[in-house]
Amino acid sequence: MTKTLFKKQMMELFSFFWQDKKKNKNRTGIQLVLSVSMYLVLFGIVSVMFYFLAATLCEPLVMAKMDWLYFALTGVLGVVLGAFGSVFNTFASLYSAKDNSLLLVMPIRPSKILTSRLLGVYAMGLMYELLVMIPVLLKYYMVAEPGFFVVLCTLLVTWLLSVFVLTLSAVLGWGVALISAKTKHKSIIAVVLSLVFIAAYYYLYMKAAGMLREIISNPQMAGEALNGKLSPLYHIGMAADGNGKSLLLFAGMVLLLFAVVYGVLAKSYRKILITNKGETKAQYKEKFTSAGSIESALLKKEFRRFLGSPNYMLNCGLGIIFMVIAAVALVVKADTVTGFVTLFFVGYEDLIPLVAAGALGMVAAMNDMTAPSVSLEGKNLWILQVFPVTGVQALMAKIKMQLILTYVPAAILLLGMEIVLKRPIVEFVLIALATVGFILFMALFGLTMNLKFPNLTWTSEIIPIKQSMGVTITLFGGWAVIVALAAGYYLLQNVMSPIVYLACVAAVLLIAAMGLLYWIRTKGAQIFETL
Repeated sequence: MTKTLFKKQMMELFSFFWQDKKKNKNRTGIQLVLSVSMYLVLFGIVSVMFYFLAATLCEPLVMAKMDWLYFALTGVLGVVLGAFGSVFNTFASLYSAKDNSLLLVMPIRPSKILTSRLLGVYAMGLMYELLVMIPVLLKYYMVAEPGFFVVLCTLLVTWLLSVFVLTLSAVLGWGVALISAKTKHKSIIAVVLSLVFIAAYYYLYMKAAGMLREIISNPQMAGEALNGKLSPLYHIGMAADGNGKSLLLFAGMVLLLFAVVYGVLAKSYRKILITNKGETKAQYKEKFTSAGSIESALLKKEFRRFLGSPNYMLNCGLGIIFMVIAAVALVVKADTVTGFVTLFFVGYEDLIPLVAAGALGMVAAMNDMTAPSVSLEGKNLWILQVFPVTGVQALMAKIKMQLILTYVPAAILLLGMEIVLKRPIVEFVLIALATVGFILFMALFGLTMNLKFPNLTWTSEIIPIKQSMGVTITLFGGWAVIVALAAGYYLLQNVMSPIVYLACVAAVLLIAAMGLLYWIRTKGAQIFETL
């Protein structure tokens, strides 16, 4: 039974190889070959990246007789990538699988369900870990030419790290499940966790180059630091380098942790599966409500759709986060920004309002909520069409949502720019007008593209959000507009000043927005009502 359950788990985990999620059917022939080839190329590119990283570390550390430090550092990378790649799959497959109820009513012991799902999590974590460890081991074997015992130790450490990844993923997945069970706003939690992972990734990426330089320039000091403050990493490295005592110590620690986690899960897994995951029973509460307008009801509907979908928020609303972060960074690092502007715009101070408006537009263009908004109605579009709601009212609600979610953070960023740059009031007003025109144009442009390229037959909401023609054209089209406007000034710089050109840009954007608005209220509304 465990073998059958494991096979089912593997088919679910790696179904992306042979299933076309867009068409909701299996790939055949050349499509399957192309799909597998594409993923192999993708995984190969990632492995090559880690190979070059390993090459940077391996030769200097081996020459310094500090092979253990090489494995300590690369082992951490393998664990981090393995856990990161499998933790959300752990939550979905181990704690909140959709077939929990079905399996529990069958004559299958919960321990067998647990074992099969842990094996699935292990396979996923191992796949990600090997993207790091295979190039790491290959480079080490080529440089150090180790003997049989050391090779055996490196392979054993790689396996032990995969077991630790499984243990860590199970614990982290339990944490995600616990948070999910204790909150009503699961989509917000998912977005926050995703943003934390993204922020941590970029922070480590920016710090990595400096850390590597320090390690390579002074490996002895780095080794002493690990041996003193992070002794588990020291024993990982020493175990891979052939130290039998460290190998036994590391193996005992990993296997003991796994045994504890497995024992806790085995004892309480049935309870975990049948526990209510945060859904609350509906309770009647008498309260007074006031009648609202159709427009306000439609706008609330759009906000509920946006706030209820982590995919929608992360892919179409990142501009909100970036604009707020940029505003805070401008004020906190005001001296640095002022110094940068003074250094690079000497003699070209009149270009500052153009650059400021362009930078603000680049970030604001990352908000493209209207681009998939019609497609996201999917098979429920008929509900709006049969209600006493006009196409214009439904479409205007989608536009208003993007405007509200973009104008507010844009105003914060614009205010931060003014506090730091201290531009004349005329320039500030023109930057604001150009920003208003661009944001309005982008909201209308995104909705226009979605009406031109709708997709109402999707099986996963990620398809209209990330893989639709309208979203692609809107996102890159917004940046292309800014580049074209910059090129326009380059051609006209001898004819008009930057401030005059910025005023013309604001006027052109507002006029173009009015044209799109007229089309949406006439032809666009007709298209929406007949989809």
